[in-house]
Amino acid sequence: MPTIQNLKKKLQVILSTRKLTQAMKTASTVKYSKLSALYANYEKYAEQCNVMYRNYRKEFNSVLSVKNPDAPVLYIVLTSNKGMCGSFNTEITTFFENILREQKNAPVIICCGKKGKDYFESKKIFCIKSYAFSDIPAYSDACGLFEDIRELMENGEISSVRIVYSQYRNMMKQSPVCDDLFTFEEETEECEEPLFVPDRQTVISRTAEKILISILYKKILETALGSQAATLTTMRSAYDTACEYSSQLETEINRKRQSQVTADVLEVSADYSKKGEV
Repeated sequence: MPTIQNLKKKLQVILSTRKLTQAMKTASTVKYSKLSALYANYEKYAEQCNVMYRNYRKEFNSVLSVKNPDAPVLYIVLTSNKGMCGSFNTEITTFFENILREQKNAPVIICCGKKGKDYFESKKIFCIKSYAFSDIPAYSDACGLFEDIRELMENGEISSVRIVYSQYRNMMKQSPVCDDLFTFEEETEECEEPLFVPDRQTVISRTAEKILISILYKKILETALGSQAATLTTMRSAYDTACEYSSQLETEINRKRQSQVTADVLEVSADYSKKGEV
């Protein structure tokens, strides 16, 4: 049977946990709000870039010409830098582990996120490079990663690029997926030819790199947004649990204190009655 002192010590621990989770929940709320606004604004631009890419895929892909069709596939795995986001990272790494089992040839791997790096190191899976983007990734982060992709393609070290990331659906749901980042095939969609100024070749050559980077950056943003959403949900749950448990402990402490006071009063009353009888 726990004493009041033991319950008080436990309560102090729970109150400290509640204070910590509240601070982390506040920080996650701010980051999630910033990322959500950034993603909402960027999504419109990214969608237009995707439309252009689908219509002129072959010309845009000329920036990343395949030099060796028999080379391995490059997998880019996007995770978060921190834990405390529920099963977010575990779902991605488990999903990728299942993909690896199906590979006949060893792929080339680039991991993004400290949790992904830790996972690959623990599994002794070789990565040619690793990145640790900030909680709110910048466009320049995607530019650096794109340069690595282009260099590997030009050196004939890879034949295609696939990206494993958490597709953001809503705050409560993110699903790990594996997409072909750039599809190296003839375009099949027919579209009305727009007006190119000053000419078609100039517009394509000057926008190709930006179009390809925008596709990559959108997926990096999705992963960051999903990570913050998962962290916020986890911290809310932890805070609510701490509040509920602390309330239960306070109630139990008050009951024990009341029982102890009642017992003391009865004991004093009994002693007084005995003295009166004598």
